[in-house]
Amino acid sequence: MDLLGKAGPSTPSPAVVQEGRMSPPSSDVPQTPESKPSGLTGVLKNLARTSRPSLQISPTANASLSSSAETPLTHILSKGAAAPIHDTYGGPADFDQLLAQIQPGQPLAERVAGAEALRHVIHDFSLSSLMGLWGAGKDLTDNELPNEARQAGFALLTACVQHSEPTPLERRQFFETLSVPCSPDDFHLQLSAVIELTKRGRDIDAFESAMMPVVVTWLSDWFKASAAARKKKKEKGLSTRAGGQLGEETNLKSVFGFVNDLIRFNYNAFQEDEILPLLDQILYICKKTTSGTDIENAVGIIDVLITYGDLPRVKLAPCLEVLCGAHSTLEDLVDPTWEAIHHLCRSHVAQSTIVALLNIVGGPSDQQDLNTNTVRGAVTVTNRVMKMHGSEGVPIIPLPLLLTAYRNSLEADSPRLGLEVADAVAGLFEDEQLKNTLSKEDDWSTLLEILSLCSRKTIASDPQATQDSSSSRTGKERELSTKLSETMTRILPELESLSAVSDCLHKEAIMDFFLTVPHLLPTTCVTTLVNYFKDEQLCYPSHLDYCHNIEQLINHFFADGRHPSSVRIAILQEIQEVYRLVNDSLPQRAVAGVVQPVLALLKREEDPEVLRLMISFAVDIAVRAEPLLFEMATQSMHRCVRAEVSQEWLPLTSPVTSPRSSRGTGSVASVSLAVAPVATVIGFVTVFLRCLRCSATKISHVFDVLLGVAQNRSGNVDARLAAMKLLFRLRSDADHAIWVTTSAGDANLAKILGRNTDDENAFPSSDDTALKRRSNPGESNSARSSRGTTGTPVAPLSRANTRTVSGTSTLLKAPTPLWSYPDSKALPEAPPHEVSWLARADFVAPTSSPSMGLTAEIVVLKLNVWLETIISIIQQGGDWEVYSYILVHLSPQLANKSLFVKAVPQIRTLRSVICEQLRANSVFEPPASSGVKKADVTCCLVQILTMLLPYHEHFSKNEQDEIVRTFLSGLGSYEKTSRCCVHALAICCHELPLSVSKSLNTILQKMAQIITQSFVAVHILEFLGGLSRIPEVYVNFREDDFRTVFGICFRYLQYARDQRQRGSGSHSTRTSYTSGRQSSGPRDSTVSGENLTHRAVDDLPQYVYALAYHVITFWFMSLKLSDRAKHVSWITKNLCAIDGSSREGLEEQSVVTLDMMQRVTYSDFDETIPDPAFASRPDGGIVKKRWIVGSSLLTVETMVVSGMSQLTKRQPSATTYTTYRSLPAPRPAHQIPLSSYTVTDTQDDGSRVAVLPNHILLQLLPANSKMQEPFRPIPLPDDEATGRAIRSFDRISTVDGHKVGVIYVGNEQSQEGIILANITGSSEYTEFLEGLGTLTRLKGAEFNTQGLDREFDTDGEYTFCWRDRVTEIVFHVATMMPTDLERDPQCSNKKRHTGNDFVNIIFNESGHAFRFDTFPSEFNYVNIVISPEARPSPFEQRSDDDLMSKAFFRVQVMSKPGFPEISPAAETKLVSGKRLAAVVRLLALNASVFSLVWANREGGEHLSSWRNRLREITRLRNKHTVSSTSTTSAPPTSSGSGTFGGGITGQIPRETLNMRRGSAATILSEGLASHRSSVLSTATTATEVERVEGAEVDHPADR
Repeated sequence: MDLLGKAGPSTPSPAVVQEGRMSPPSSDVPQTPESKPSGLTGVLKNLARTSRPSLQISPTANASLSSSAETPLTHILSKGAAAPIHDTYGGPADFDQLLAQIQPGQPLAERVAGAEALRHVIHDFSLSSLMGLWGAGKDLTDNELPNEARQAGFALLTACVQHSEPTPLERRQFFETLSVPCSPDDFHLQLSAVIELTKRGRDIDAFESAMMPVVVTWLSDWFKASAAARKKKKEKGLSTRAGGQLGEETNLKSVFGFVNDLIRFNYNAFQEDEILPLLDQILYICKKTTSGTDIENAVGIIDVLITYGDLPRVKLAPCLEVLCGAHSTLEDLVDPTWEAIHHLCRSHVAQSTIVALLNIVGGPSDQQDLNTNTVRGAVTVTNRVMKMHGSEGVPIIPLPLLLTAYRNSLEADSPRLGLEVADAVAGLFEDEQLKNTLSKEDDWSTLLEILSLCSRKTIASDPQATQDSSSSRTGKERELSTKLSETMTRILPELESLSAVSDCLHKEAIMDFFLTVPHLLPTTCVTTLVNYFKDEQLCYPSHLDYCHNIEQLINHFFADGRHPSSVRIAILQEIQEVYRLVNDSLPQRAVAGVVQPVLALLKREEDPEVLRLMISFAVDIAVRAEPLLFEMATQSMHRCVRAEVSQEWLPLTSPVTSPRSSRGTGSVASVSLAVAPVATVIGFVTVFLRCLRCSATKISHVFDVLLGVAQNRSGNVDARLAAMKLLFRLRSDADHAIWVTTSAGDANLAKILGRNTDDENAFPSSDDTALKRRSNPGESNSARSSRGTTGTPVAPLSRANTRTVSGTSTLLKAPTPLWSYPDSKALPEAPPHEVSWLARADFVAPTSSPSMGLTAEIVVLKLNVWLETIISIIQQGGDWEVYSYILVHLSPQLANKSLFVKAVPQIRTLRSVICEQLRANSVFEPPASSGVKKADVTCCLVQILTMLLPYHEHFSKNEQDEIVRTFLSGLGSYEKTSRCCVHALAICCHELPLSVSKSLNTILQKMAQIITQSFVAVHILEFLGGLSRIPEVYVNFREDDFRTVFGICFRYLQYARDQRQRGSGSHSTRTSYTSGRQSSGPRDSTVSGENLTHRAVDDLPQYVYALAYHVITFWFMSLKLSDRAKHVSWITKNLCAIDGSSREGLEEQSVVTLDMMQRVTYSDFDETIPDPAFASRPDGGIVKKRWIVGSSLLTVETMVVSGMSQLTKRQPSATTYTTYRSLPAPRPAHQIPLSSYTVTDTQDDGSRVAVLPNHILLQLLPANSKMQEPFRPIPLPDDEATGRAIRSFDRISTVDGHKVGVIYVGNEQSQEGIILANITGSSEYTEFLEGLGTLTRLKGAEFNTQGLDREFDTDGEYTFCWRDRVTEIVFHVATMMPTDLERDPQCSNKKRHTGNDFVNIIFNESGHAFRFDTFPSEFNYVNIVISPEARPSPFEQRSDDDLMSKAFFRVQVMSKPGFPEISPAAETKLVSGKRLAAVVRLLALNASVFSLVWANREGGEHLSSWRNRLREITRLRNKHTVSSTSTTSAPPTSSGSGTFGGGITGQIPRETLNMRRGSAATILSEGLASHRSSVLSTATTATEVERVEGAEVDHPADR
């Protein structure tokens, strides 16, 4: 039974309690010595977190419990117990014998056995009286008897009280007996009997007045026993928690639970004078106990008294003290104690409760002897009451009284209490309503005094104030001081916000208070203080004491480096503002006199933040000033560069050495010297950005400075990176004008190198990292201890093909990364979006003058020198941070061809260097501590080389061939590089077709060799699929080459089948695949972004499966017609699969593939149509008959007179129509007329039935051979159900349909509604659409338009479509759909289509990077983003003839978060305009196929059109199979649930699968003899003939 009223198990019988719930004796429990705690204070040391009391009664307890005298009634009952019992009836036959057996004087064993027997009698029989049994049972509970006898006696007593409803007198007698003190070992049995008597506390009728004294005595006795047992346990040297709960504690907990139930169900039965002793005992236990469980149980009783009864007023304050103390010390009781106090605050004693709480917090001095924990709890409770704002009937505490109580409580020297009060005050400020009330108070002196006292406690608790820093008390004080400081930092901003709406006196008081706590002021408060000086113009010459005020700011905040940097920065900003004010009114030389002192301090500044502000000040001067001040500012910045300390760096292939010893704390001066170069370079970058459109001289000067910093191999790494962040962001438009992009770098390459992070806050930007690291010397030394020794020259770099000593790298601590991707803070400020007409990549006279005028000076930047710098680093290596930054950021810059128009020699050199390194495997080895492998660097170089493909016009034929051979060498060299090289070769097929064709045989052989690398399966198959669509590449293919392609597909098919049989994908196909986060230490390759993609492919073998069949289909069709039959047998053999039962057969996809091969092996006919004039010929009637033959539906329509027939063969891969006609020979004159034929009633020779459809079928079947069961013709009934099935089948397309959205993004467009409203695009976009597909009229279209309207032109009149013999793509072109901004301003009709497309093509000419979330949709998985390599120029002049022939476009496949990146354009590729449409169409097709597989990864599989048609045929076969052949009927096709490929369709002998010339006729003709009867039995009768005249003829159009 759960004594707290919660659901719990019922209390077991005493025997069960003894056997299953008995706690170990106190003497058996180990103990540990601890200092003697008392009251609530001891709870913190001996807190035992247990549940609320439930009935767990221990049979063993301290035997020192005092015994009380027996009552007279008990004495009487004991005397009468031995008398014979004659007034009991209703028992069994041996009842009297059992009664006699338990009487005193009998052997004890017999008495125990008799008692046990009588206990069962009581349960099984209805006895008239139990008093005799009761007396006998009581005798057995004598303490002198053995334990077994006492247990039997209590069991008998318990059975008596459970037997029936006794009279009040009997209940009274029972209670008197059970309340007599017993042996402590039997208390659990005694309490169990009492619980049964009271019905678990619900019924105390007849002994109400006697109950409470008994339970109070029990509480007192068992608390004393528990305390003694705990003390004894400690004396034995054991912890109070060791060995579980003591037996005495279990009994005490059970008594608590019983009291809880008594009050819950019988509070009205007790008088207040009975409750008061109970409360006294409860409060006594709370003050004396050292157990948290006791406190919890006591609080539970108080809560029950409050909830179900009435707490006596005289005990209100003591109970509140207990509740507050428990609230602050016991975490598990926070909510229960609050609920109890909450109930009091809503009761009739609510006001008294509030007064008592305030007295506990800060009442009269005679009450201040309370435990600090109690006061802390009261502070917390009053704060919660205040936040209720009088709701639910809770009184509102007057704010002045509360603040006064808080102030009085701080007189106690308790940092912990100060922290609690500060938290409470912070809570007042954080509550808007209370904050508003506080702001309306006239007197803030009490509040400010509280805050001042709290701030003093932070100073008193400062660990520096104590000498014994090693003591535990000092540690606690340090922790409290930190927490209190944090709380004050929460309060001070709120106080600062109040000052903004306060009057002058209040604001002045707050500012004065701020000046007393400078060490606690957050940045906002300091800013307010400085702004206060500014607003009052205390530092301007208009103020009389402005010099003193400036001196005060500088002395107290700026000059003292211990103050926060934000303070000093704010002061400097104020000085800078003063400079800007006087700069417009004073001569330049006078202004120079003002700024010179500040600039002179630049090289001596020790704070990095202040240093950066001072450099910003110098930048401001350099940008705005004339040459005199410009020279002064730049010279000051150069002095910072000259003060640079020795370089620390992490070289490539550096030998592993032990980490150098720390330099100690270092000097602040050395830190400022280390920060100065970085901040200076950032300053030069800022000057470059601001002068980009205003001064060619300054641009040229700053560019040369930054280029020199990047070239300085011994320079500061952070400074070099800061310069490169700008240099790598330089771009050129189509007219060669320079502009700066905000985004640079390749996300996938950054992921490979472990520099990609989804959260930009996870790693600071490199400049922030450098400055913050340098500002903390200890951190700098430890973080970069492996980067070299200060002052030691770096050894020359050498290429290494092996790693360092095994295991050593794990001992090195990885240095803090200096850069990460993406880096939104790479540039100090946003660059101008417009191009600069002053800085250019090539000098081209503008055809129209820009806004700045024609006389502006133009400078051509030395971008060839910049490229030479990059080549030098790639050739010679260098610091890993610099080298890795180049690897990630070079390829996007190379994609801007217009930028390097004057660097053709350098481009050719770069190609040569990369090809040499890749082919010779001489790529630099990354440092071991970076966690990056050589294969990762190789992948980056492959991507850079891929970006050089658009420059192939500058390469010779041999150089082009070398590029292809380089990619070929990367296949299989490393696992990671194989994928990159396959993607690169896919682009080479379009851009360098002749070079690829030259090496194609070797490429295929290499791919066949790496076929075991499953993670490249998708990429190889996509490459082969795309290659099949470029005939000029494989024009020289031989038979062996085709077999190699097919062999690769077969191996991957087997891989996919193995994955299926192993049950792969059951858990992983539901996994979301996200990019790996950056790690500052060595990376685990299993969590890298690349491996995530690999696992994604492995988890979707369905896509590998679909791709393999796709490639087989297209390459078979690519064969010459005369060569196809040579491959049929071999392909058929390899398409056979073996299921889990080792049965050989065909999967669904294999069946439809073979069906396709049968159809095209000897014919290149496309789809056929029925003869429209067949049904209109006047040739009697037409009889139609249908059969299932193999995997096809055969319909024969025969003109019954002439025998002319039209055959419709519906196969999985196509529907073909054939006309069959037999020309009868002239009848010889001597031939007698036919004697048996069917005629009509008129016996008209012209109306006779001469030929039936069955005859036509028989002509196609062999006459005397046994046909295999799956190919026997199965007749179909001519009913409506069959007709519906045929019509439904005809609605399934013979090609796989895909829908792809096409969206145009115009210049500067970024909003979805604006983009979708476009109705036209650029000429490049138009030409791209024309190459993407064929312009098709929608109205009346007979193909699947993928949701586009075909009747009313609501989705436009035309769209672009593309189709081959297997696939059909309908493009949802947004610009070709109607646009009505008045009725549909958001273009929802367009979004209805593009938003539901898995794949969208984005033609982005906005000039900005496209964001995937521009078009929110649950169904857009892939966006193929096309962007011009150079931003269009408004002054560029190009003829319409060469818009696309010379243009290049960046193509990137962007995937939805969690969607695997498997496309060859996952990394940006540069594609020529003339190849753009073909490449993008192929990317869209592959992405659509994968999206269909991905969308069905949890609910089954995506079925192709061919497989859907096959399943419809199979359903008809299974439905109409003749019952006599049911045991050998064609095996059913799997529905595909849970697998892909539909499973094996049946045990079809392999020899029947061989395709031969005339295979259709051969297969249909096999086995006629064994099945001819079934065909003949379906002969059509005359009633089935339909007459042309007056009857409806079955036209083909009706099917």
